[in-house]
Formats: sequence, structure tokens, C-alpha cells
Amino acid sequence: MTNVTPLPLRRPRPTGRPATVPVSVEWDEGRDLYILACERCCEWATMYRLEDADGWAETHRCDPELAALLATVLNQVAA
Repeated sequence: MTNVTPLPLRRPRPTGRPATVPVSVEWDEGRDLYILACERCCEWATMYRLEDADGWAETHRCDPELAALLATVLNQVAA
């Protein structure tokens, strides 16, 4: 099993981005890449450069239908 270390945020999120879309950015030391995951729609990506990972996290927009479906299945409220 590889060690995954959460990264601290380098800059505050822009005010136009909804706070209800948490995207985590973590460094996977074993694979030498960043792993990104949206907790709302479960979309994920891997990137080699922090700048690319940060850009994806900043511009990610959830699919509203998928987020609502996942919220229903997981007994949560879709934001």
C-alpha cells in the first residue's frame, strides 16, 4: 500500500466557486502523482504537476444529475 499525504491548500478558493463542491488534492508518493477526487459527484483525475491538479480542482463542475443520483443513493441532499 502506498502512502497518500493530503496537501495543504496553497491559496483560498475563489468566491464564485460553490463551497458545496469539495475537491481533494492528495500526493501519492508511490506513484509520484497527484490524485484529485470530487466528494459530490465522485469524478476523479490524476495529474503529474501540482499546477495542473490545482487548475482542475478550481475549474471542476459537477454533473447535477449525477450528483443528485448519488445523493439519493447515499441518502444525502444534493446541493
